[in-house]
Parts: sequence; structure tokens; C-alpha cells
Amino acid sequence: MDPTLPPHPNPGDHIGKWGYFFTWTDSHLSRKKTEPLRQLFDSLGSAALERLQSIQSSLLDDSRIRGTSPPSNDLYTILQNHHREDEVLTQFWNETHTVPDWVNWEQLERGQRFLYRYIIANTVGFALQGFVAENSAASGVVEVLVRTGSFSTRMLLKRLLETFQWLILVTHDLAAIQPGGEGHTATLRVRLLHSSVRQRILHLCRTKPHYFNIDRHGVPINSLDSIHSISTFACNPMWLQLPKFKITPSPEEVKDYIALFRYLGYLLGTPISCFETVEKSKHTMESLVAHELHTTDTSRVVAYNFIECVANLPAPFHVSKKFIEAGSRWINGDEICDELELGKPGFFYQLIFAGCCILVLGLAWLQRMIPLFDEFMIKFSRDLLYQKIGLREYTRFDFKHIPRVGKTIGRERYRQNEDSQPWKACKYPPYLNYTFYDTTDIGHFELVCLTVALFSGGLLTGCVIQSGLWAYSKMRGLA
Repeated sequence: MDPTLPPHPNPGDHIGKWGYFFTWTDSHLSRKKTEPLRQLFDSLGSAALERLQSIQSSLLDDSRIRGTSPPSNDLYTILQNHHREDEVLTQFWNETHTVPDWVNWEQLERGQRFLYRYIIANTVGFALQGFVAENSAASGVVEVLVRTGSFSTRMLLKRLLETFQWLILVTHDLAAIQPGGEGHTATLRVRLLHSSVRQRILHLCRTKPHYFNIDRHGVPINSLDSIHSISTFACNPMWLQLPKFKITPSPEEVKDYIALFRYLGYLLGTPISCFETVEKSKHTMESLVAHELHTTDTSRVVAYNFIECVANLPAPFHVSKKFIEAGSRWINGDEICDELELGKPGFFYQLIFAGCCILVLGLAWLQRMIPLFDEFMIKFSRDLLYQKIGLREYTRFDFKHIPRVGKTIGRERYRQNEDSQPWKACKYPPYLNYTFYDTTDIGHFELVCLTVALFSGGLLTGCVIQSGLWAYSKMRGLA
């Protein structure tokens, strides 16, 4: 609990957390409403997992007896082939393949387009606010993640790509999220993965009660964690991320994008009543900001490893560590970045990130003024990311990062082979390294942002000088 916040806010109280301010109302979620959600979870998903594991074990025994090749260990394939043979699996299949009455496919399709309309701002915001701030400071979520080992620098890049791949699959086109589509299937795989992680941690807690603090954090991947995750995807871009780039989504865009993740939350077994309207969604996000976000030692480890990993992405995605830190401070504010022990880059990197903000704001205005350009950007971004990430090393979201007693992570330096060194945008002779050392690590995207910043600054300076000369000439004419 953050000691600077009232433990039980009253309607009319002004709440401030890490640079975000709002007024508490009766519609916000009090701790009396959120705390019980820690002990609730996707019981149908967990029951379906147990049935699938039982069927998997029977199939494996049969193959051994017959001397045939072992069956597939893909849980979704087993579900697909055997859901009619078990009451629980039938219920799980029917629930996830029956479209709720409130789903409007045209609205969801518009919501999918929103991601690609502001693709740079959404991606940067998701990485720097969604991961650096939100994931690191959500203690229950982060305690689960570190026990899977997926926030080790050796595994983090792959995990980030899997998360982003899921996001691309569920936004590729409308057919992808309809029953049987690849995004729909990927979402059900993620649901079964969450159930597997929960089952494993609870199993370890039976013999090692101190392995995971259930009294404090609740059941692993509980209902509150799930609501928090959907809120991070659906609400944070609207009120915590895009406004930092001076982009204000239209009311229709907000409604459509939240509707998309309400449906995805339904598929994931998340309680979705708090996402029925835009107002409820915003109040849910603000309630979680007030109650759930606080930094711990684990938060600092996760933030450190995340920056180590992202700062070592291969070209053309490589960006420098100081650019990430500058962007994190721009979006999240100094208070949380200081708590996470992030560095304080100088003016040069602040200028580069300012160029990033000018770039995305300029693109947003151009797309709003020129519909054809908007269509081009959406199609180009969607096709590019689907080809490069959506289809690259397609993952089945299987249970790879298995929690074990003693398995945890600490701060780790990123290690890589010489052949996979990130591309350096600027290469200077060795004798200049000490003079220009800080600029030798910027990547392609940073060069573009720097160019935009310098061009915009030069244009603004030229306009000011021209206006001054014009005013001076007018004054001389009057004299």
C-alpha cells in the first residue's frame, strides 16, 4: 500500500499517483471490492486443464502399450479433439466458441485498427509504461513472473515477442478473433497457459508454503490480476500513454478499443463487468492505479532486466539504454523512475525522445486530415508486423517457463554472441570514442527521432526569426 494515499478514499477525494491525478467517486472500486478478487480465479479454465492433463496421460499410456508414437502434448489440440467427451471440456469449448450478445463485430474491427493507427505511440507506450511502470509495480503479477524465470535477460526477449505476437494475432483482422481464428485460438492457449502456471505454483505451495505468499498476493494469476492485465492493454493507452504524446483518442476510438479487449477478456476467463462502458473502464483503471501500484525490490530487478534486454534488440529495432530511460521518465514521471533506480539521461537523449513525440503527433494529425494516408499507415503497419512478428517462430503459448523451488531471478547483464551485436547507427574512429561515446549506441529509430527534433527546432527557430524581422521592418516603416 502506498502510504501517501488514503487507505479508504471517499467520494470527492483528490488522488494523485506518479503524475496521474483524478477525483474519487462512488463508481471507483474500493479495497473492499478489490481484495476478495485476489482469492478468485478462472475456475473453469483450471478444471478444463485438469481434464486435458488426464486425457493426455491416458493417451500417452495407450501409445506406450501399443508401441506407437506418443500423442501431441499440445493442450489445445487435445481440447479440439476431445471436448465432446467430457462435460467440463464441453462447457469450456461452448463458452469460448459462443459469441456473447453484446459483441459487435464492426466495433471490434474498428478497435483492431486503433492499434495500427497509432502504432509507434502504442508500441512505445506499451513498452515504457505498460512494462517498465505497470508490470514492474504490480506486485502480485511480477511475483508470478519472476518465479517462471521469464524475466531473466536470457528469456525476456522471447517472452516480450510472444506477448507482442499475441497482440498482433488478435488485431490482424476480424476473422482472427472469431471462433476458430488464429487470434481466438492463441487467446485460448494463453488461458490454458495461465491455468498451468497457477496450478504449478499452488502445487509447490503445498510443500513449500513460503514459496509464494498467497495471503498477501492472492492466488497466482487471480481475478484481480486478470482485470489489471486487461486494463493495462485496453485503458492505459487512452489515459496513461497516448496523452503523454499529446494524442487524444476520439470517444469512438476509446469505446471501440475497450470493447475489443472486453471480448478478449471474456475469452481469457476474466471478469468483464467492469469494462461494460468507457466510464466503468476508466474508473477501474484509476482504482488499480490507486490500490495496486507500488515498487518493491523485485520491481527494480524486473525493470533493470527489461531495459537490459530492450537495449540489446537487433537492428532495426535497436534503441539505446539512455533513450529507454529518457522515454520512461517522459511517460511515467521521475518519481516512479527514481524508485525503480533508472538512470537520468542528459539533454541529448531528452531531445531524441522529444523528436519521437513530435513524429507520432505529426503522423496522428496527418492521418486525421488525410483518410487515404490513414488507410495506408494502418495497412502497412498491420501487414509489416504480421509478416515480421506474427508469423515468425509461431508460438503455441505452451508451458515452457516452469516455476520451481529455488528458481528466481536477479539483476542480469545481457549476454550475446559477437555475431548478434546490435547495429550502431554512428561509428566513429576509436580516438573519438571518449568524446562521442554516448552517441555511438543510438539506433535507426533514434536517428529518425533526432532528425525530426532538429528539423522541428530549426523550423521553429526560423519562424521566430522571420517573425521578428517582419515585426522589426513594420516598426521601422511606422517610424
